[in-house]
Amino acid sequence: RLTLLYGGMFLIAGIVLLSIIYMLAAQALHVGSELPFEIVSGKVTSEICSLPTNASPDAFNAAMNACVNNQRKAALDTLLNRSLLALVGLSVMAFAFGYAMAGRVLSPLGRITRTARRVAGTDLTRRIELDGPDDELKELADTFDDMLDRLERAFTAQQRFVGNASHELRTPLAINRTLLEVHISDPEAPPELHQLGKTLLATNERSEQLVEGLLL
Repeated sequence: RLTLLYGGMFLIAGIVLLSIIYMLAAQALHVGSELPFEIVSGKVTSEICSLPTNASPDAFNAAMNACVNNQRKAALDTLLNRSLLALVGLSVMAFAFGYAMAGRVLSPLGRITRTARRVAGTDLTRRIELDGPDDELKELADTFDDMLDRLERAFTAQQRFVGNASHELRTPLAINRTLLEVHISDPEAPPELHQLGKTLLATNERSEQLVEGLLL
């Protein structure tokens, strides 16, 4: 799609530029091919150049050649100036058209970027869902959506695992803590049992803290 678009843009710009150059060249050739003098009643007159009236044939021919050369130079200068103006105008139009087309073509990338930023904020439910022809950008957007689907499934499975692991690990530790607290609170228990219960209770608390840290 991008290849066809930019190829068409260059083709249209080339056709327009060639047409303008052709018209300017035709006009310059028409002006340059006109004789800068005319013969009236056996006399050579010119409205562009000043021709000597009383001069030798060589001097008169040199003046006529200089007049013709000046006319050709003026025609070429006019062609060059108008070509430069046409080039500047086409450049401005090309930049404006290219800017508009680039914004239209690259707008899907903006959607992809905005979606990626929302996903970075832990919102895995966002999707691009780009519509349009099956080009490179559509393929990129679909691939990104597939990746988000896999990430969402993996994150959901991880949350499920964390929930199950939390239940399976916390329940035995809570039971152990309850049993140890009951034995420690027994006034008839020997001192050695009290000391052992406190040690085991401290170990159980460290295990609970470790489990809490792992399941965050």
